[in-house]
Amino acid sequence: MKISFRNYEKEDVLLLKDMWNEVIEDGMSFPQIEPYDTESFSKVLEEETAVVCMCVDGEIAGYYTLHPNIIGRCSHVANISYLIGKKFRGRHLGRHLVADSVRRARQEGFRGIQFNGVGAWNKAAIHLYQDAGFKTLATIPGGFRLKDGTYSDMYIMYLSLIE
Repeated sequence: MKISFRNYEKEDVLLLKDMWNEVIEDGMSFPQIEPYDTESFSKVLEEETAVVCMCVDGEIAGYYTLHPNIIGRCSHVANISYLIGKKFRGRHLGRHLVADSVRRARQEGFRGIQFNGVGAWNKAAIHLYQDAGFKTLATIPGGFRLKDGTYSDMYIMYLSLIE
């Protein structure tokens, strides 16, 4: 299995949008409720600091989006969203996405990475982030409404990039 990374290209937008919308429809990870159309999703990607595709044997298996968590005086802290296509899940590819995103965030001059809402039910992601050095800063009780209408705790997690 050969893993490589590259910046997204315009030809990737439909695939990346479909992958994002699958996650929205699952209702377990991202806060959005309504799926994106191609035009609005394309605009979102254009505003990102970086959109990086992870390819497995030449096929896009997942990607991440990187941007400032907040504007202005807080824009030195990054926020990153990760996606892995359904057919590639369960292969422990997330660690490659996270490692590349940390490298890229440093390259872009960010001083830290903050996740605003890691679901408490998502044990695999929490373990992955902790292995990468992220610390849980806070718990927001019932902060995430799942697709079935129940509420789950979510965590704010942070990784300092200052060496």
